[in-house]
Amino acid sequence: MSTLSNQDIRAKILQDLYNRKQKGMEILTRPEDYAKLLGTSYEVANFNIQYLIDAGLVRGRSLGSMGTTKKECFVNDLTSFGIEAVEGKGGQDLAVNFSIINVNAPVTDSQIAIGEKINQTQSLGPKTIDDLVRFLEQNFKSAIAEDLKKQLHELEGQIEADSVRPSTLSKIKDIAQNLGPTALVVIEVIEKLLGLSLKS
Repeated sequence: MSTLSNQDIRAKILQDLYNRKQKGMEILTRPEDYAKLLGTSYEVANFNIQYLIDAGLVRGRSLGSMGTTKKECFVNDLTSFGIEAVEGKGGQDLAVNFSIINVNAPVTDSQIAIGEKINQTQSLGPKTIDDLVRFLEQNFKSAIAEDLKKQLHELEGQIEADSVRPSTLSKIKDIAQNLGPTALVVIEVIEKLLGLSLKS
């Protein structure tokens, strides 16, 4: 199985879509196609396609079945926002590792070339609590986001006082999970700031 992070997988899916569209080729549309291409599981590919759809980077659909909450995601197209994000002109606050995208990489049916040189370098999204708050303000207008911002400000004060409370981290995790894939962004930033793992 692949050792790529979710952010890397999202970037590779975008890179493949961009390169195929630019060359007038048929795009891959199913999670199993991307699982095979990236050497990852169907579930991981499906999860990351759902994120790309929710973030507006790709146009797609999620189909559910009776009696289950599981959904299978399909890619229909790369959006104009997705193209701008790949080209480094937007979307840099999203949980996608844009720095590994090589828009000049060859497209094959078995792999995406990373190569020795990477033609793009960009900021990799929120890195501080202030960045997270700005990200939430730009992308969410809900009571959940407001509660999360309040907890993030409380955490920031606790970090400055060198007395982070586990209950605050637990509240942030619980609230963030209500924001779908955005929860991963929030949790990853806090983990990096504190050197902790909140995912368990």
